[in-house]
Formats: sequence, C-alpha cells, structure tokens
Amino acid sequence: MSPGQETTAEDAGGSLGIERRIEAPAAAVASYISDFRNAKEWMVSVENVEHLGGEDYRFRVDSPIGKLEPEVRVTERREDSTSWVYTSKIEGSGRVDVTPAGDEGCTVAYSGEFRLKGRLANRAARMVGLERFARKNGERSLSRLKSLLEARRY
Repeated sequence: MSPGQETTAEDAGGSLGIERRIEAPAAAVASYISDFRNAKEWMVSVENVEHLGGEDYRFRVDSPIGKLEPEVRVTERREDSTSWVYTSKIEGSGRVDVTPAGDEGCTVAYSGEFRLKGRLANRAARMVGLERFARKNGERSLSRLKSLLEARRY
C-alpha cells in the first residue's frame, strides 16, 4: 500500500511473516527456493508453474475463491534471498530470506503482502478469510519445504 493510502473494509489481503528452521545447508535451500519451477513441489495450493520467459512466471493456485493464475516477476535473486512482485490478479510482493544457522542448518523467513485486484474479488476474499488461508498455507508450505530438504530430495 502506498504511503497515505487508507485501508478500507473493502480491502482483503494482508501481510505475512513466517519463519522455519531447516536442517539443510543454507546455499542448497536458497538455490532450491530461488528456482520458481520448484514451487509446485513445496508451496501448498500451487498446482502448476509456467515459466513465461525471463523472470516472469504464472502460478495456478487453488484458493477458497477458486482457481487463480497470478503472474509474478522475480525482482531479485541473491545467494541468500529471492524477491518478487505480483504482476496480475494480485497486488503485492514477497520475499524469502535464507540465513545460515548452526553447522548444517538455516532459517527460512518468508514475508509478503498481497491484495486481490478488483472490488468483487476483494469482497469474496474477505468473506472466505483469504488472509487466514494464506497464513495457514504459508506455514504448511514451509513445513513441506523443511521435510523435503531435510530428506535431501533437492
């Protein structure tokens, strides 16, 4: 949201901040996360990822308001973080940071903010609790990522 922009009852969306410790090398975890083609393996509700070219991708997501196909553009890939912005269906951005922790482990921190585009979509999202859905799926996604990478299946 822009400075000075007010949040109204019509806004549905939110911001998330979720962390999870993973017993896998930080470099391997960061590399796996930064390749968006892997998203359907660990992100809950992501059914498909289509690479559109360059740094652009389209996700097919099963949500409480039906199937969504938001497009994202990766804005930064670093050795320890990946950032993106939504370019359709959703307004907002996301970031995953991977920080070494201990001998073989790391902490993965996801932060993001989102809002569906359009009044009708926002009203529906608010009614079905899209922010709660996103938080629960974010937590489940990091748990799935943890299981996958700790089993060394990356």
